[in-house]
Amino acid sequence: MVQVMKKGKIQPEKVEAIAELRKELEANPNFILVSYSGLNVQVMEELRRELRKAGSKMKVIKNNLFLRALKESSSHSSKAIQFGPEYQGPLAAIFSQENLPTVAKICKDFKKKNEAFDMKAGYFSGEVLDAKGVESIAGLPTKEELLAMIARGINTPATQIASGINQVMASLARAIKAVAEKNAK
Repeated sequence: MVQVMKKGKIQPEKVEAIAELRKELEANPNFILVSYSGLNVQVMEELRRELRKAGSKMKVIKNNLFLRALKESSSHSSKAIQFGPEYQGPLAAIFSQENLPTVAKICKDFKKKNEAFDMKAGYFSGEVLDAKGVESIAGLPTKEELLAMIARGINTPATQIASGINQVMASLARAIKAVAEKNAK
């Protein structure tokens, strides 16, 4: 465990904060880092409500503590995740179990209404993403959309087969009726 020191003294609240962030990262390995500077509390609460509906949560982070938690996290320790100068200032992490494309869409739509909001970076399915990468996953279909596509793909051939069988049966019935009418005369 990392022990954060200040002038020779261990600061247990920081050690605790790192452990809490590490647990969150291990439970929800996918995340997006966002800058929220300039947004008021009501606007932030609106975003948090939208994120909760999508099964995600947003947590304001201390950048250095978050980086240390990333390095300790078993889900992220093998990746070379670095914070450059563009990741300075107040940041929040939006954690998601598996529906990060939906969360990215929410963030992208939120950014359209709130120019002060900015997506900085992210982590999705084992890959470190820059701001453009986060925006690109916003274009991916959601889990529900993928399931609907699969269902349509499975349903289409079945529908075509059923229609073909109905046409064969209808043709056979017409042929039998024509033969019966011919024999009746």
